[in-house]
Amino acid sequence: MSDPIDVFSSYWRGFNNLFSSVGQGQERDLIKSYLGVNISPEQAQEVLDKNATEIDYLLSQPVIDMRGNGKDTLPNIDAFQGAADTKAKLSELFMVIYQVRCNLEHGQKSPTSDRDVRLCACAAPIVSYVLERNA
Repeated sequence: MSDPIDVFSSYWRGFNNLFSSVGQGQERDLIKSYLGVNISPEQAQEVLDKNATEIDYLLSQPVIDMRGNGKDTLPNIDAFQGAADTKAKLSELFMVIYQVRCNLEHGQKSPTSDRDVRLCACAAPIVSYVLERNA
């Protein structure tokens, strides 16, 4: 069985290649812009429906920014829950996933932490969906 952290990291590298084509700017803005242009409302609904269990876990508890700035993903969780359309929901979900990625690359993620492994396992199929339809 593949390591969920490695799987997520590989999918994210592919997705990074896609959204970096948008141009220059903050990564969060590039991700939102890429999703806004390249994912239809129907695709957004499909990814949300197919990954409901994973999304429930990703949104069940805020992901703390492990870089020590005191931030977490609660604003994104609240925005996801209050969003009226599927594309806005997907964008907020990707902000949570982006924080998982930031912690993995820059913070203090642990391959032995059950939560860290599960966050990566839940995020991977969502990133994979977008990657497979746009690569």
